[in-house]
Parts: sequence; C-alpha cells; structure tokens
Amino acid sequence: MNRLVLIGNGFDLAHNLKTRYSDFMLGLFKFELMDAENKPRRPVKNSVKDATDIKYKGTKLFTIHKELGLSRITYRDNLAQIQDFDGLQKFLNHYNIKILFPKTQSKGNQRVMAIPYDSILKAMYERLSSGDMKWVDVESIYYEHLKNIINRFSSDGQRVFDQKSKFQVEILHTEFHYLKERLEAYLTELMGETPKNFGTYDANFWSSIKGEFSKSERQRLNLGEAERFPESVHILNFNYTDTIYKYEDHRRSPENSEASVDFNFIHGEINKPNNPMIFGYGDETDEHYSVLEKLNDNQLFEHIKSFGYFKTGNYHRLLRFLESDYYQVYIIGHSCGLSDRVMLKHIFEHKHCRSIQLFYYKWENGMDDYIEKTQEISRHFDDKRALREKIVPKPDCLPLSRLSLSRR
Repeated sequence: MNRLVLIGNGFDLAHNLKTRYSDFMLGLFKFELMDAENKPRRPVKNSVKDATDIKYKGTKLFTIHKELGLSRITYRDNLAQIQDFDGLQKFLNHYNIKILFPKTQSKGNQRVMAIPYDSILKAMYERLSSGDMKWVDVESIYYEHLKNIINRFSSDGQRVFDQKSKFQVEILHTEFHYLKERLEAYLTELMGETPKNFGTYDANFWSSIKGEFSKSERQRLNLGEAERFPESVHILNFNYTDTIYKYEDHRRSPENSEASVDFNFIHGEINKPNNPMIFGYGDETDEHYSVLEKLNDNQLFEHIKSFGYFKTGNYHRLLRFLESDYYQVYIIGHSCGLSDRVMLKHIFEHKHCRSIQLFYYKWENGMDDYIEKTQEISRHFDDKRALREKIVPKPDCLPLSRLSLSRR
C-alpha cells in the first residue's frame, strides 16, 4: 500500500511564510502605491489631488487618487512599514488616498464603445477590506464573474453572448493574468528570503511522511506486519513554492528510508517555464460548465484548470500512481475546496483509496478545524457511505504541529 500526500497553502503558512491571499494582495497594493510615484500623473478636475492609472497591457485596472505635495520620503517610509491590510487602510485614510476601480471598459480611447464591467480586483479588494479570504475564494470569485457574463438574457429569455460579452471576458482574463503575474513576482521575492534547507528537521519530517500506518489503521484495513509502511509516497504539491524541497533528503528518514518519494507540483512552480503556474477554476461538474461549452468560444476556458494540466505530464503521473496500488491519503494544509473538485473527487472516490487522514490546524485556544475539513471533503463524495468509511476519526489524526516542521 502507498501514501498520497496532498500539500496546500496551510503547509507554507505553518512555516511562517506570508502566503495568505491577504499577504499577496497587501504586497500587490504596496507595490503599486510605491511604483505609482514613478508613473505619469494627471490632475483631478476640481480637486487638489492627482491621479495615477494602474494599467496592464493597455487595460486600466484601477486609479490611485493622491493629494498633491506629499513628502515622498515620509510616504515611502510609512508605506514600507505596513504589515497587514488594516495597516494599509489606515495608511490610505491618513494620506487621504483613494483606490478607484473603473465601472466601464472600452477598447482604445473610444468612450462611445464603453461597456459596463464589474472588476474582480474590486470584488477581491472589498472582500479583503471586510475580512480574510482564502485562495479558493479568489478562484471562486473569478468563476462567479465568468458566470455572470454568460448569464445575460434578452427580453424574450434568450441567452445573450455577443461582442460585448466577449470583450467582458477579455477584460476579466486580463485582470486574472495581471494577478497571476504579480503573484509569481511576489512569491519569487518571498522565497528568495527563505533558507535553502531546513537542515536538522529533515529526518523527523520524513519519518512522519514515510512512517508506518497507525495501529488502528492497520487493524481496520487488515494490513499485515509486512505492510506496516508505505512502499512509495507521492507528494502532490498544490503550492507554487518549493518549501517541500527544503527538507532535502527523504532517505535520511530513520524509518522506511528505502521507500521511494515522487514530487509532483501539480499546479506548477514559480519561474519554471516547463511547469508553468496553473491559476484558475477546476470544477467542471458545475451546472454552468456545460453552458460554457455550448457557447463555442475557446477564450472562456483560458483559466479552467484542466486545460492547464495538459501543458505537462503531471496529471498523468498522478493517475499512474492512483492506478498502481491501494493508497492512503494524507492531507496537509489543503482546504479541499471546490476549485479543485474534479481532481479531489477522483482521488477520494477512487477504488484504490483506502483512507483519508487529516493533519488539522489547532489554535492556541484549543479549537481546531478538523470538522470543517471533513465538511469540505464531503462535498467531493457522491457516495456518503464511502466518505464515512474512508475518513480517519479524529482520535487517530494529528495536528499539523506534530509533523516536526521548521519555523524558519
């Protein structure tokens, strides 16, 4: 029997890496507020402010309105010191800065061709202003906006997908490309500040990943003495970062050192052209997906994950592993949200999947997210009996802190 290890953003967060969506968006707006100092400005009519348009490939994403005459040195110093989104809001209020998102978009400068457009950047900014967001929420917001574009109907009830709709999709994807490009730049800078390896943590970490199946699991699954350990381990990394590689040598594990370990960066890696980042939505079982197909416009699928998987052999490597033998699933820091539904459903409901073990997050007040995680997993099961049989009960699961992770 083998072991499949799903690694999500919670793994990076457990290493004190600032990889929350709010961390990235804070970095994005700090970058643009700083960079705006070097860009052309225009006066704001009937105001003591000037305006800087933030554009990407000719499309205006948002505009920064800032009062004239601010001290550049003080402004830059205060901006650099911001640590969280609340701090950003206080900074904007202090300097009376407004971030304004366009309500319309037009091709070129022809305002007569302007069409209404609901910015996803605006939606994400507003959500962050009212509370934290997860990466799965970002991908869901993108898909909701895509559905809103195609769900426009004429007075007689006919679906309308015209040149206006296609232009809205084009702008939506321009925004999403901008987010993806800024994300890669943000993570590149972030990972450049981390150590190359975690040294003494290697052995303890790999003992957890390659270690024996628990006694209760061996009894429940009728595993013999010769089947105490997984024969091979497949690391399915949903992150773009190489944090897992910093635990350098899995052969240093004091237990089961001979077991093979395969690293699969299923969503790509930063700065790896041969394994590009996949950023988008992955629930093709959604009722609106068939509508996308019937509209017969390929640009609608630009950020549907399945088409990103075709760019590498990573998905087929996963399929070969699933078919090779029975396996246990470890879930380490993955939210198991619907944006990866097709893949997770295939993994969890596969005939070779024997059990699903969670490494849950436990807060200082004693609360944890074990039940929340099981609820997320349940959405990927049609067979609820199989769900109850496969999920390992909480007494036999461990908090993430028991994995001997480095805290940098």
